Amino acid sequence: MSGGSMVGRKRSGAFRLVALLTAALFLWAVAAAPAASAHATVVSTDPADGALLATAPARITVTFSESVELQLGALRVFAPDGTQAEVGSAEHLDGKPETATVPLKGGLKNGTYVVSWRVISADSHPVRGGWTFSVGTRSAPNSGGAEAAPSGDRTVGVLFGVARWLSYLGFAAMGGGAFLLIAFAPKLAGDVRLRRLIGGGWLVLLFGTVAALLLQGPYAGGFGFGRAFDVDVLRATLHTRYGRALAWRLILLGGVGVVVSWIATRLTEAVVRTRQVVGAVAVVLAVALAVTWSSAGHSGTGSQVWLALPADVVHLLAMATWIGGLTALAVAVLGGGGVLEPDERLGVVRRFSTTAFVAVCALAATGVYQGWRQVRHWDSLFGTDYGRLLIIKSSVFLVLLALGFLARRILAVDTPDLARLRRSVGAEFGLALVVLAVTALLVESQPAADAPVKAKPVSATSAFDTGSANGSGTVNITLDPARVGQDQLHIYILDKNGVLETVPEVTASLALPAQQLGPLPVKLDPTGPGHYTGASAVVPVTGKWQVLVTVRTTDIDQATVILNVDVSK
Repeated sequence: MSGGSMVGRKRSGAFRLVALLTAALFLWAVAAAPAASAHATVVSTDPADGALLATAPARITVTFSESVELQLGALRVFAPDGTQAEVGSAEHLDGKPETATVPLKGGLKNGTYVVSWRVISADSHPVRGGWTFSVGTRSAPNSGGAEAAPSGDRTVGVLFGVARWLSYLGFAAMGGGAFLLIAFAPKLAGDVRLRRLIGGGWLVLLFGTVAALLLQGPYAGGFGFGRAFDVDVLRATLHTRYGRALAWRLILLGGVGVVVSWIATRLTEAVVRTRQVVGAVAVVLAVALAVTWSSAGHSGTGSQVWLALPADVVHLLAMATWIGGLTALAVAVLGGGGVLEPDERLGVVRRFSTTAFVAVCALAATGVYQGWRQVRHWDSLFGTDYGRLLIIKSSVFLVLLALGFLARRILAVDTPDLARLRRSVGAEFGLALVVLAVTALLVESQPAADAPVKAKPVSATSAFDTGSANGSGTVNITLDPARVGQDQLHIYILDKNGVLETVPEVTASLALPAQQLGPLPVKLDPTGPGHYTGASAVVPVTGKWQVLVTVRTTDIDQATVILNVDVSK
């Protein structure tokens, strides 16, 4: 057996050991870790939710569990007639970053007011909600035809995710390509394919950063794409932590552009000492660029920031080294031709293989830690969007490990098949693009440990008897999804034999006795025999709500039943 085969077997064993330890650590961390508290939750409001005031307040204030940043439209107050009652833009009360406040107009009329809030939490994600208060008397809440807390434009969300993905892709192509060039093969500076890869990566990163800067304001504020070029929105974005991180990234890209230009024109002629200096500068710039992601993301907030932040920086640098290096190999080394001789190409591939192994180890270790920090419980792993995305990313990553293992097996022989190796590397690169896409979605998603439990439909049943012949039966209701905001109310009328029955009239309303709110009428439409639907049942606050259903079976005989449902946020 050749020495190369012995080395290959030893490395393969080490690789399998790392994969096994990674899986074991991930399973242990998810199973053993305690649940985490949520980010940017409401601690208190002034006025209180559901309060009845004798006179109108001068301002409204909401206090959160952590620091928040305010965009345009962060606080909106709707009067009983649907008009907006706030004056100016929201700001922090007395400079306290965990608060948001806005003054109200004078001469407010009596009735119930709806407050809508949408702020940016410490991890750069928009969070939203609302509450009500009343002045003088209670009335039906009116949000002016708009949602109490806008969910945002879907197109903006998709484009924002694409911008994040392009930024990761550009960083990987530029950083990994430059690393391979400076560390292993300065001679490749004469290969136009690698120069295009590095320069193209810089341009893609620049474009993705500018796009993210323009889209962050509309994304966080719940606006449409038309506000992407609004100067006021952009100015507000630049005052947020994420906006400042993007601004610093653009500044750093200016310095990176100088290094990329020098690599393309001067590297082949430079002495070793000069290449070392340029390499050190490139490393510093790469770390600084990675910090612009980590400081404004999940790792920059919550528990263990002192460890999570550097771990995330290492994760990003390892990603760029591995994925960008693979791309550079496929483009300029394994593709044949170019400036390298066959023996030189094989040497570059084998040296990079060791570096890639180290990068994969770093990715696995930091990925397990970040996964534990953001999930922390089995229910969060399988029951949230963040957890499911993490499962997808981990699954694809395991396939990438298998392909990497195959590549190392190919390299272990004395005369490896470079064409076969190139196909394996190409497959790795394709899956790496998927990993980057899922990473962009993860960054945009709320961490599983902080994700609120999704509201579910609630049902209730009550018998009715109008006193007339055949005037008895059962009322079944379902409120879907039983949360604050717009819900759908389904009412089913069954006769005494349990068969759906059409009756002359059914009406419904909602009431919250604990806060003396309602009854709020719900418009019903018949959607089938004995089935009535209220498609726009608005529930303004949480609590134990009553659904009042009146069933009329003849011209004069009717009965009203009260069914209780719990409504969460």
